[in-house]
Amino acid sequence: MRWLRNALREWTPVIVAVLFIRSFVVEAFMVPTGSMLNTILIGDMMLVNKFVYGVKLPFTDKTLIPVSSPKRGDIVIFRFPLDPDVPAGATRLFPEKLPLLPVFWSRTRGFFQWYTPLTLIKRCVAVAGDEVEYRNKQLYVNGQLQDEPYVQHADARTFRGLPGLKDLQRRWEQHGFFRTELSPYVRDEFGPVVVPPGCIFVMGDNRDNSEDSRFFGPLELRHVRGKPLVTYMSTAAAGYPINIPKMMLSPWAIRLNRIGHLVR
Repeated sequence: MRWLRNALREWTPVIVAVLFIRSFVVEAFMVPTGSMLNTILIGDMMLVNKFVYGVKLPFTDKTLIPVSSPKRGDIVIFRFPLDPDVPAGATRLFPEKLPLLPVFWSRTRGFFQWYTPLTLIKRCVAVAGDEVEYRNKQLYVNGQLQDEPYVQHADARTFRGLPGLKDLQRRWEQHGFFRTELSPYVRDEFGPVVVPPGCIFVMGDNRDNSEDSRFFGPLELRHVRGKPLVTYMSTAAAGYPINIPKMMLSPWAIRLNRIGHLVR
């Protein structure tokens, strides 16, 4: 047992330090979809500043130390707000106030299950109190047309909106446009709505191919995870769902020109 004690003595501080840094300071994130093209590419791997918007209890949305809030124009990493805290058919192994690991007991499988909500990346275009309107694929905040040179429109079509729709604000806040029969009608014509307190409005730079706040509603600040800093690796072999073996076996797909690219 001496070798085990020596191994624990040597590796425990390293593991604790890595977990501390990953939980509170910086974390790696890979982009699996194209909602932020061409600002951010599929397969970009970036380091995320987790401290900039506040220190959170690991594996939760509870903020321990508030620091700042996203501003208009910030690119943010966030937890998908419609994903549940506990996966369907599962039971917590750790108490909610002390979630040491995101491990659950799956009653359907009869085995352990590792689960974390989906993580997404979008751009904050409006903050609490702002009025947002999207007309003919153009963004207006508080009545002012926004200058967005980073935005692209991949679809030449423009879908009609929902003029005169009653209770637009309420339906939007209650996620009424996410994957429903009304979803196509808010892609190119949406609003006006007012961003509620404690929330932001996020959109992808690839406006015609982004499920964002037009669809899933206002994003609560408690779901924001951090702000991307720099791209440390990028590969054209990535995609969704993520295929790690394919990426490892495709060294020719590495985009060397993306390495060290600042995310903004």
